[in-house]
Amino acid sequence: MTKLLSLWRDRPRFHHDVNMLLIVVGLVAVSFFGIQTFLKTFYVLRLGYGMVFFGVFNSASALSYMVMSLPAGVLGSRLGLNFTMRLGIVVTVLGMAMLPLTESVPALFRYYWPVFSMMVVSGGYALFSINMVPALMGLTSDENRNSAYATTGVLRGLGAFVGTPFAGLLPGLIASMIGVGLDSPAPYRLALWLSPAVLLLAIIPLLRIGDAERSGKHEEKPALPGSFPVAPVSLLILFVWFSQAAGATCYSFCNAFMDTELRMSTFTIGIISSAGQFASIFAPMLLPMLARRRGNGWTLMATTVGGAVSMIPLILIPQWFAAAIGQFASMVLSAVRMPALQVYQMEMIEKHWRSLAYGAVNTAMGLSFGLVSFGGGQIIEKWGYTSLYTLGVSLSIVGATIMWMMLKRPTQMVAARGAVQ
Repeated sequence: MTKLLSLWRDRPRFHHDVNMLLIVVGLVAVSFFGIQTFLKTFYVLRLGYGMVFFGVFNSASALSYMVMSLPAGVLGSRLGLNFTMRLGIVVTVLGMAMLPLTESVPALFRYYWPVFSMMVVSGGYALFSINMVPALMGLTSDENRNSAYATTGVLRGLGAFVGTPFAGLLPGLIASMIGVGLDSPAPYRLALWLSPAVLLLAIIPLLRIGDAERSGKHEEKPALPGSFPVAPVSLLILFVWFSQAAGATCYSFCNAFMDTELRMSTFTIGIISSAGQFASIFAPMLLPMLARRRGNGWTLMATTVGGAVSMIPLILIPQWFAAAIGQFASMVLSAVRMPALQVYQMEMIEKHWRSLAYGAVNTAMGLSFGLVSFGGGQIIEKWGYTSLYTLGVSLSIVGATIMWMMLKRPTQMVAARGAVQ
């Protein structure tokens, strides 16, 4: 802990636009990764939907993100990063407001309304997140870039940590106030309204950010002028597609497993989730040190292997503590892996292609999550949770192997940066 605090104190300072963007990231974390992500599971289950529908519900979110990732990159390149990020926040707020309206819409649309809402939420989030990463690249320098991306990971963990336990407590408080039980969807429906309200505040700092495309502190010399790096991006897509599998199984189904199989209370599940979120706050602080010593590519490989290994106890011993270990490790390692992936990819690709390339990689990420979520519900119904978790671990090991191959033959830009460092 002392080492982590020392790394935080010694972090580079950022200028105004970076700080504004980091505030937006924090608000997104509270609303999207904290409140919305936690409560939507229990709301849908309390509406009476089964596990097959729940798998479709989760996959709709991931597949919508996947489908919108490439268009988000194109829009960012043509309309500007700032405008597209603002549009993304507005669309996400609208999608979040749709979910608690499920019981109020006409019967014709009611059954699939939760799916529609998640498609809008994820589409809007894609517009924001796909363009946030290259925007941050343009606002930072070589000296503070890893620290800036690590800070986004810290804020994501902190925001989710703040939002998750509060979201776990809120249904109980609302239920006691309106006189219904926690088996009713009403407490979860009312609690979900907090999510779009919080996210709407993000518009304010977004409007105070200057031109991200022109605010960089350094000039870059493109290694391959005018040419899209097809081969390295294709390999990175394969890595992302496979490596996300273990984490996706836990992200999509660990809460449902503890709720439906282990019969744990939402408060207890919230405590377990918040413990992982708390550790995730500090985990990204390790990225600058790991990047300096071993590189972002090695960090990606190591965290992928760690995520796969952490799911093995859940396969062998399907009990609450094994689920807690898997969820905890998945959150912590993801908190390190995501900023490492962002920096690794941004440094691999010249400025002109960054939004498009990041959109392509996130399409693969969405496809991975979408297939796991959609197929996961089917697998659970037929063969159980253990089979799903085993498949996720196997695919992640394949992903780690792909990154090992990429480290053996780095791209020209990554190799050049490594030589300088």
